[in-house]
Amino acid sequence: MPRLATASVIALIALGLSGCSTAGLFGDSPLSAASDVETTAPAPTAEPLVFNSVFTDMGSVHQNTMVANELQLQLDMWTEQKTHEWFTDAQKSFSFVIDVTDMTVPVEAPFASKRQVFMSSLSVTATTTTTSGVVETPLVLSVNPVDATLDPEALSSPYGLLITSPKGGLQMVNNVIGPLVDDTYGLILDFSMIVSSEATPGTGSYVTQTIHQTVPVAIFPRV
Repeated sequence: MPRLATASVIALIALGLSGCSTAGLFGDSPLSAASDVETTAPAPTAEPLVFNSVFTDMGSVHQNTMVANELQLQLDMWTEQKTHEWFTDAQKSFSFVIDVTDMTVPVEAPFASKRQVFMSSLSVTATTTTTSGVVETPLVLSVNPVDATLDPEALSSPYGLLITSPKGGLQMVNNVIGPLVDDTYGLILDFSMIVSSEATPGTGSYVTQTIHQTVPVAIFPRV
């Protein structure tokens, strides 16, 4: 976790920025035995809409993705609200931290031995899912990480903002998604970033690529 992210989870992920079966755990139910009692099937009831949210109940997620060999990008995202309080008619605020860990060296290794990774562009787009099929994009955020960082001592290069942990990272707070149409039951947050990473520490030779991290979030009607 980068030094600028004290509130993070983060995390945040996820997942993270990612379940176990209980079948047979308690043995056969007594109702599975043969019985002469006549039963009546209950009337069918409407199933609640289900959205594959990766938020925990307290509103956080931690997601990881490899951007190169043993070079792991972490997305930690969190909200001050609980997951089930992301109502259609509410202001929904979230914060996040993005950084990278070079897993080829120990955490306590000198920073010079770690591969440097920079981020030159970040966009976050929210796309909704509704029962009617109407699609909205209630959030389109596009920033230059060097300008958007909250770290007054952030390190950067022509490749963008340094995001190698522990000296680098990008944190953005209080990003707001406003009210949504009443039949919205989920949205997907797509984090798209352009990152440049060293193949070998200290070489100054970088590989640039676009990385996507998606975060599904359930939306609930206020009852």
